[in-house]
Amino acid sequence: MERKRAIEAIKTAGIVGAGGGGFPTFIKMQSQVETIICNGSECEPLLATDKAILYQNADRVIDGIKVAMKATGAKEGIIAIKGHYQNVIKKVEAALAGIYDIHIHQLENYYPAGDEFLTVYDVTKKLIPEGGLPLDVGVVVCNALTLSQISDAIAGKVVTNRVVTINGEIEKPQVLKAPIGASYRQLISACGGTTIDNYTVLDGGPMMGSIVEDIDRGIAKTTSGILVLPNDHFVVNMKTKSITQMVKLSKAACCQCFRCTDLCPRNLLGHDIYPHRTMRTIDYNLADPTEHITSAFLCSQCGVCEMVACDSMLLSPKKIYAEYRKTLVAQGVKSPHRKNNFSVRDAFEDRKISIPTIMKKMGLAKYTLPELVVKDFYSDRVSIPTNRHIGKPAKATVTIGDQVKIGDMIALSADGGLGSVYHASIIGEITDCDQSFIEITA
Repeated sequence: MERKRAIEAIKTAGIVGAGGGGFPTFIKMQSQVETIICNGSECEPLLATDKAILYQNADRVIDGIKVAMKATGAKEGIIAIKGHYQNVIKKVEAALAGIYDIHIHQLENYYPAGDEFLTVYDVTKKLIPEGGLPLDVGVVVCNALTLSQISDAIAGKVVTNRVVTINGEIEKPQVLKAPIGASYRQLISACGGTTIDNYTVLDGGPMMGSIVEDIDRGIAKTTSGILVLPNDHFVVNMKTKSITQMVKLSKAACCQCFRCTDLCPRNLLGHDIYPHRTMRTIDYNLADPTEHITSAFLCSQCGVCEMVACDSMLLSPKKIYAEYRKTLVAQGVKSPHRKNNFSVRDAFEDRKISIPTIMKKMGLAKYTLPELVVKDFYSDRVSIPTNRHIGKPAKATVTIGDQVKIGDMIALSADGGLGSVYHASIIGEITDCDQSFIEITA
């Protein structure tokens, strides 16, 4: 298929970064790069989505890489997988037989391996500039599910379902292929329900996942995992602390020990982000837009500072950065950080945090990964989020009472450009609709 038609098929299918970013994939495919990286690292602990896809459908992922290489002019494709998943690697190696421009790169089992900046460095030894993108060093990164969806798009299939890991306090943790918009409650029930009564549900993994306020709402294109944890779990406590609580606690408890900076993955890559200095700005009411405030634009929100580094005081530079960034954007401030001539810090290799260490420190060691078997799940009612992508919001193209089939367009970002399209994931009737979701009942 010619480049233009391939990009249009990817756009029409409504493919966005399925790993959680939600960046419209057709925009990436319009670039000219040297390398396509398939991110199969499964950055977050307890998730098995990408591993299961590569284990069961390596051929489709590889087909997606081939399409991406043709669209971008890339000369090589690289599949990044953590080296201790030898069962997955063997499946991928078998699927790569006779293919010479795509190969495997085995990653170490540390967090946050899978972060785009770290993955590009691990695989190519190229450093993405501050505030930059993989494109700046001739690379496009897509996760395994996204590439599988690209393969489907070329065959004329739009995005109507996704693979998601359900784990934590679950009777039978599983990897399910579910229609977009299936509710968190339905998917938890499909796994036998919870093992406890008082629990909190996260969309995503324990490090970067967000708390689900209404488990009867539906999963999005970006929902890689559903994690159920006790209400009093350390992870839940950290995620539920308000910014006001965090500021008060920091003023009282931050001892400027530097550990948040010592372990910050972006700082270790050489970027000028120093969480301990940023905490100083709130501890001593230093509100001027200094570099330690604007460095909020460099934070990846990986959670190492709050979940691992500050394990005694339980402070969250991550939350402070998120609040600073929100305020700066509202004030129209642009990131001044553009450094592009730097090297990784000497301590980079020594300060990688292993996943077993993460699991132990966060009280997650009791949970294990589900089998790498993707099972189909059907729902008779979906509530499809239409605002979980980067770019212009998608507006409904249907109204209550309309009848739809699987694959019918139901929402579209206006005027082209950065945005996405959404499709019906089940056959049924539009029974509710607003600016953020569309409900279909079979």
